[in-house]
Amino acid sequence: MTPVRTPSRTWLLLVLLAVATSACGPRTKQQRQAYGEKRTDEATLLLSEATSHLRELNADRAEPLLAKAKEVLAHPDVDLSPEGEMLRSELAELQARVPRVREEKVRREKQAVAERERKELETAVEKQRDAVVEALFAANEALDALEAKDAGSAQVTAASEALQRTRERLKAGKELEAKSEDYAASARSTERKLEQAEARLKQGRRVIDFVSGPLGGSQEAPALEKKARKEKDLAARLSLYTEVRERYRVCASEAETLLSEMPELARSPLPVKGRPMVLKAVILGCKKKAGLTQRAVVKLEKAQVKWEKAREKREKAREAARQKALARKRK
Repeated sequence: MTPVRTPSRTWLLLVLLAVATSACGPRTKQQRQAYGEKRTDEATLLLSEATSHLRELNADRAEPLLAKAKEVLAHPDVDLSPEGEMLRSELAELQARVPRVREEKVRREKQAVAERERKELETAVEKQRDAVVEALFAANEALDALEAKDAGSAQVTAASEALQRTRERLKAGKELEAKSEDYAASARSTERKLEQAEARLKQGRRVIDFVSGPLGGSQEAPALEKKARKEKDLAARLSLYTEVRERYRVCASEAETLLSEMPELARSPLPVKGRPMVLKAVILGCKKKAGLTQRAVVKLEKAQVKWEKAREKREKAREAARQKALARKRK
């Protein structure tokens, strides 16, 4: 009897099934340990790269690496690796660092912004302070010019405009006062200096007005008096002497008012052309000259009255003669 043979195709399938069944069977502990060490090596690289990113405060790049490392270390074969537990501990530490790294990054960014703003503020304050100092220096120079012998309305205008420019420069930095205590203190100091400068300007303008007005008028009086002495017409001569007297009187009166307003001028020479003049001396001189001129005015007024009476007498005599002439003619 011939034995039954299994077809070759069926035999091949049985062999492949046996091989497959053998491959899917349980692995040895040594194989599992080797596989676990392979995963720990992979996790080591991931954790190292994540650590580098965290050191650079880049949590966004570190987090995906830590998630991948967590996945790798979650495999049970990692428990057979000597480094498994250590790497899991390192992973936990790095994961705990992530929120702190984010906070630190925000803190440093804020610190960088604050530092940049501080430097920008310092630059703005320095620029503003320089502009104010420059304007104030120019204003003080303009005020010094008010004390020159040839000072006049042009110097008053220049000083007033210089002070106005300083106020405008100071106003331009008003916002900086709220941001910088140092600049705010500097601005207050400048405001006090401006108040003092305003007082100097007021004094300078007042003195110049006096010098160019009443005092200047009194200095022109001698020429008018000389002209009066040469005048032949009595009325014209009296008018000139009266004007001379009034100029001296106004000079003395305005000088006294000026001295009462600014007592500090008692010893300060006035900025006038020629020799310096002290205000008290001006008062005494103008009063004295006004008194002397008053004598001439009184004398001329008496002469004027006498001349008017003589003129009236002559007029009456002429009128009487005319009436007599008319009476004779009617006869």
